[in-house]
Amino acid sequence: MNVRSEVRERIRGLYGIADASGDPERLGAQLLEGGCRLIQLRCKGWAHDDIQRVASALASRCRARQATFIVNDHADIAAAVNADGVHVGQLDAPTSEVRKILGPDRIIGRSTNQLDQIAAALVGADYLAFGPMFPTGNVSSPKEVQGVERFIMARQRVSIPLVAIGGIGLVGLSKARGAGADAWAVIGAIQQAPDPVAATRALCR
Repeated sequence: MNVRSEVRERIRGLYGIADASGDPERLGAQLLEGGCRLIQLRCKGWAHDDIQRVASALASRCRARQATFIVNDHADIAAAVNADGVHVGQLDAPTSEVRKILGPDRIIGRSTNQLDQIAAALVGADYLAFGPMFPTGNVSSPKEVQGVERFIMARQRVSIPLVAIGGIGLVGLSKARGAGADAWAVIGAIQQAPDPVAATRALCR
């Protein structure tokens, strides 16, 4: 198994999002303390240098805990801080262009919110995120909720790891897992919890 394949196999369980709507560096540390071993830094609207500063800090924390670290959008930052990969959206640069920046060993994840876009999104991707599965307030441009049934349809079309995204908390977790999610991305249910560390532990199960 090569390096990239080994990293791809770690797309399992809680996929914690250290989001810029809070303090991403602090949240990343809380996710790690709670047992999350798959973390994405997501800093929409931040200056490049500020993202790289936080990415460097979280990359070091993740390496110390043997956790997988993904940077949202910025392949150059992912490469610079030796992250495990990058995550890009449905309308971002083609995966082939991202790969040129990232190199051969890091993984590329891609999101899509449309069943008819799955085939295109899969080209060159190491994992796919599909949703939103449930209503969520954690997006700048809300997208149509896909629901459990469409996620199951997505699962039938995807052989690489599939991540459930959008509005997932303790109530929705069992539905996401039952629908075949390999991993479940969470922002609000942890970031907004009175005790983010305890919330992380609960969602790791």
